[in-house]
Amino acid sequence: MIDRTALESRLRNWAEEYGGSKYANVGWPGQNMIQTLVEHKGFVPDSRGFIPVPIRSQADEVETVVREMEQGDYMRQAKVLRCDYFHPGMAIDARLYAMRRIGLGISRTAYYDLLAQAKAMVAGALSTAKAA
Repeated sequence: MIDRTALESRLRNWAEEYGGSKYANVGWPGQNMIQTLVEHKGFVPDSRGFIPVPIRSQADEVETVVREMEQGDYMRQAKVLRCDYFHPGMAIDARLYAMRRIGLGISRTAYYDLLAQAKAMVAGALSTAKAA
């Protein structure tokens, strides 16, 4: 099993690579249309978005696990994990409000329970992949 320090390091690395506005199609607000137009000098980029070259980094492994959680029965855990790591400075009340905005009205206790479950799932999946 992956230890807690290594897991936190992997999750922070994942958030640095996949968080923020780098990948706007992950369920969290990115740039608005005016920011996009300014950044691209009036050109509206292709709606397909950025298609990364697969390099199979450690962050890619975590993203694969989180996407599998979202496609399976663990959507809530995956969304809480994204919220917690993609917005590390956000207050808990703002996080709960963000969860309500995407249709996941949960309490503070449920938020932390789902976060712990998500971390355990990621740790288990990474340990299994490492052993294989």
